Amino acid sequence: MIRVGVLFWFLYLPTLTLTVGQVPFPEIRIYISATQFANLKNQHDTKTNLTHAVMLINGDSAQLGELHDRGNNSLKFQRKSLSVELDHEMKLNNPELRLKKFNLVSLSMDKNFWHNRWANLVLQQQELFPLYNTYCTVWINDVAQGIYLLIEKPTHFRNVIKSPYMLRRGLNHVIQDEYVDAEMKNSVKRYRQQYNAMYATLKLRDESQIAPQLARYLNLPRYYRWMAFNYYVMNGDYSDEVYLWIDPVSGLFNVLPWDFDDILKPAPHEGWAARNQTLADRKVFSMEETFDRAVATHPQLYSDYETILKQVVSELDSAHLWQASKQVLAELQALTTHSTVAQASQFLDRQPLDFNAVQHDITQSMELLLKRRRWILTGK
Repeated sequence: MIRVGVLFWFLYLPTLTLTVGQVPFPEIRIYISATQFANLKNQHDTKTNLTHAVMLINGDSAQLGELHDRGNNSLKFQRKSLSVELDHEMKLNNPELRLKKFNLVSLSMDKNFWHNRWANLVLQQQELFPLYNTYCTVWINDVAQGIYLLIEKPTHFRNVIKSPYMLRRGLNHVIQDEYVDAEMKNSVKRYRQQYNAMYATLKLRDESQIAPQLARYLNLPRYYRWMAFNYYVMNGDYSDEVYLWIDPVSGLFNVLPWDFDDILKPAPHEGWAARNQTLADRKVFSMEETFDRAVATHPQLYSDYETILKQVVSELDSAHLWQASKQVLAELQALTTHSTVAQASQFLDRQPLDFNAVQHDITQSMELLLKRRRWILTGK
C-alpha cells in the first residue's frame, strides 16, 4: 500500500466491503506457555513480554519479532491489550495492505466497544485518521478472548509515508516519545526545535505575527479540525492522546489522533475549572493543553479555529454520523452472532457484550450529537 504526504494518503485508504454475517474479520490465534498465559491474565501492575510465542493470522503462521501487553488501563483486567511487531509484513483481510506493526486493543475501557471504531471511521471521513483499523477476534491457547480492535501502529504509518520524524505529545506538551530512522538521528535536534518553536511563538508580543509564524511549523487547519472534532464529540481525554509527524513534502508537523475511549463525556478529565473560570464561552472542550488554551484566548487563532469548527460540524451531519454508526453496528452484529466470541467480549471482565445495548447506546448518542450540532451551528 502506497501513501505519500498529507494531501494524498487518504486517496489510498483501503475500503471495507461490508456484508452482515460475512465480514472477513481477521482471526488472531496466539500460543504461549501455560505459565505465561496465567501470568498474562493475573498480572495487573507490570507489563509482560511474551517469549517463544506462536501467532497465526487467518491460519497463516506469522513470524513474531516482539509481543507484549500494552496500555496502563488494560493491565487491570484479564483481557490485555497487546503490542505486535512481526519480522516481516503480512496481508490481513485487505489485499491492498500489508502490516508489520499493529496493536490488538482489548477495548476494556470502551463500553459497548464502539467509541474507538466509530471515531476512527468518522475521522477517516475528515481525512484526519490514516491508520488501518478493524475489529478482529483473538484467541490465546485456543481460549476465546473476544472482540478486539486491530489498529496499525503510528510508527508503521510513519515508515510507510517516509516521515522523517514523529513524536507523541505528553502532558504539558513534553515530548513523551520520539520516532526517527537511524540515518536521520542528526535531524532530531532540528525537529525538536521546530516543535518547541510552536510553543515559543505563542508568547510573541506582536500578536499579529503568531498565526503566520505558527503556519511555518504546524499544519494549523488540520490541528483545528482535530480540536473541532474533540469539541463536537465531547472527548474527555485528548491533550496527550496525539502524535505529531513531519510531512515529508511540506516539512510541517501534522496531527495524528489516538484513543477515543472517552468521547461523549459531560466534562474533560482536566482543564474544566480553568475553562469555566475565564473561557466558558469558548468552544474548546478542554483547556488542559497550552496550545489549545492559546487558541481559545488569542483572537485571530480562535476566529480561524471557530470557522473550521463550524465547517467540521456542518460536514458531520446525520448522514455522515449514521454512515459510521451503521457500519459499526453491522460489524458488531456480525461478530456477536458467534456466541463464544460474544461471551468472551466483556467490559470490565463482568458482562458479555450485548448487541441490543450497543444499538440503544449508539442511537441515543447520535441523537445527542445531532442536538449538539444544531446548537453549535445555530445557538439553539
